Amino acid sequence: MASNPVTEPCSKHINIRYHGIRKSVVKGNVELFFIDGTENPADLLTKNLPREKFTKFRAQLGLQFPSGSI
Repeated sequence: MASNPVTEPCSKHINIRYHGIRKSVVKGNVELFFIDGTENPADLLTKNLPREKFTKFRAQLGLQFPSGSI
């Protein structure tokens, strides 16, 4: 919706304040890009992940833990 200004029937009832995102994209204040679902580092904050993905996403987000843990 932010990058494609075409109005769809389902989007006509979206609150006006959310249309401000579109303005921010047009001004260049915000950049939107596609991230494949299997490579989304935000999953670290919302899902239980296997150790490999956990350590990969932790590094991508710059999170550090005290030595001796994970």
